Amino acid sequence: DPYSFIAVDSAWASYYSSLMPVEYKLISDDIGYVRINSNSDDIGLIIRLFGHALQAFSDNGASNLIIDMRVNSGGTNLGLAGFLYDQNIPIGQLEYYSEKTGKFEPEGIMDEVYPNEEQYRFDQIILLVDQYCASACELEAYGFSQVPGVIVMGENPTAGMEAEVARGEFVLPEDITLTIPTGRFVKPDGSLLIEGVGVVPTVKLPTTVESLLSEEDIALNAAVEYLNTHQ
Repeated sequence: DPYSFIAVDSAWASYYSSLMPVEYKLISDDIGYVRINSNSDDIGLIIRLFGHALQAFSDNGASNLIIDMRVNSGGTNLGLAGFLYDQNIPIGQLEYYSEKTGKFEPEGIMDEVYPNEEQYRFDQIILLVDQYCASACELEAYGFSQVPGVIVMGENPTAGMEAEVARGEFVLPEDITLTIPTGRFVKPDGSLLIEGVGVVPTVKLPTTVESLLSEEDIALNAAVEYLNTHQ
């Protein structure tokens, strides 16, 4: 429908106009907000900026945190949840299809998020997601979602297309490139991670004409309201 088209166009326009891979600010004396716009920019800079944001919030006495992973097309899973939890967070086992065995075979060891030396604690943490968080963004969001107490909030789950493509990049004639997913992540219980489902909100926000056309950030406003009413 036309409303969805307007909203999609607006979302991607906002993504491409972003100047920094990580942006952050204090929304109030008690709420810190950090938005991760990219997982494929300067990786070292992303990690430093995220850590710097958490330090700034802690220094200013903010006890609540909003992490915004909306409109992030992926890149590399950086394990940023390791700043917020002092235990390993299992992500999944990477597998590739083997023509020799006729089934998917594990590649390397189980992927995990490891605790960072710098640890930060917040009373409440909300993770904002949407359908434009895709690929490695979904792995990053999944890691955050596994931190005890984190509330995942959004109108929609993440894209549900982690789709490991490291072995599926092909260059064709006339400078055409073809990208095909060839790997998958499997959770410790044997089920597929993310594919077709995404990181699902624990607090689902309704999608309305007003939310699509509003010039305000309805999801962010809802996150702030949730924090202010669940002290």
